[in-house]
Amino acid sequence: MKYIGPIDGHDMAGVERALLKARNFNGPVLVHAMTEKGRGYAPARANEADQFHAVGIIDPETGKPVEPGSKQSWTSVFATEIADIADEREDIVGITGAMLIPVGLHRFAEKHPERVFDVGIAEQHALTSAAGMAFGGLHPVVALYATFLNRAFDQLLMDVALHKAGVTIVLDRAGVTGPDGASHHGMWDMSMLQIVPGLHLAAPRDATRLREELREAVAISDAPSVVRFSKGTVGPDVEAEERTEDGVDILARRPSGDASNDVLIVSVGAMAEMALEVADRLGDQGISSTVVDPRWVLPVPRSIVCMAAEHRIVIVIEDGVRAGGVGSRIRQEMRAAGVDTALNEVGLPVEFLDHGTRAEVMERVGLTARQVANDVVAQVLGTKVPFARPLPGQQAPTGQIPKIK
Repeated sequence: MKYIGPIDGHDMAGVERALLKARNFNGPVLVHAMTEKGRGYAPARANEADQFHAVGIIDPETGKPVEPGSKQSWTSVFATEIADIADEREDIVGITGAMLIPVGLHRFAEKHPERVFDVGIAEQHALTSAAGMAFGGLHPVVALYATFLNRAFDQLLMDVALHKAGVTIVLDRAGVTGPDGASHHGMWDMSMLQIVPGLHLAAPRDATRLREELREAVAISDAPSVVRFSKGTVGPDVEAEERTEDGVDILARRPSGDASNDVLIVSVGAMAEMALEVADRLGDQGISSTVVDPRWVLPVPRSIVCMAAEHRIVIVIEDGVRAGGVGSRIRQEMRAAGVDTALNEVGLPVEFLDHGTRAEVMERVGLTARQVANDVVAQVLGTKVPFARPLPGQQAPTGQIPKIK
């Protein structure tokens, strides 16, 4: 391994000379360039927090936000709650991978600087360190971008889960993040986490549930726990009509009071508002539904499987990839319990999704209330697979032999 540096990363001629020199080596070369974040742009240099590391839409002349920043973000909810938890419990420690402010550990660090650790851009070290801290009597909270969890998967599986370490992982920017582009969509986490034995996975739908599920997560001392949430503004709370004994929130029954409706809609995390809109659209077509939020999607709550048996079809709406996601796991648990109700996974395709707002990306992949409702209507009518269970006395649809092109 050859090494060149350190060089001034702002000296374009110097950088070019170093790269030309590196090109002429017959082997791997490390070029070490030193830069200053925000250099050349006064508003960024004046930003003491992080020099506009995660800047929103600003006036380029002044650096001031174009829109007022009064709206509450998912990250800010976590930041306040974890700082409060740290005040209450001295065993709580925070770990970040060079993202202290973007992942919301800054308020914790301001109050308890000796209990927050930055491992740099090395998520694998964060998880390995967390495992050791857990066995030393602490409860680490590792805060990462969801898209970068893959960098620490081996350590999560073999250092944390295998040894039943009480470590909580908080995944910010989960699901479709929008303008950050393909590399930052946190869309693979739920599929990856499905194969980790003993892991607990929570997907809060609103600010109240984020606070609630975070506290439940740090109370787990004998297994890894994960709490994942979206990027951006957190919407209004979505209150439940009731909660089952195993913690599943029933958000709506359309019509109300009916426990054996046509469609069971399982909403994962921030998809709750869309799920409720789907239920409204189905109701306009005379199709009854029940909307539930598992809160903890792993392990799959038993009541989800029981409710699936009472409905004609199950629709799981998630903002992760469909392949190996929450819907797939629920289907497996249903089959293991002998429940043969049809299930359709509604989520993201296995693709690198282009830039766009969250709404634009969701529209492009068909993850909208209108599209989901249209598909469910066809499934209930028996014109689109998977077919809903027929009503008593109704002939089961046979479908057609597909033409493979």
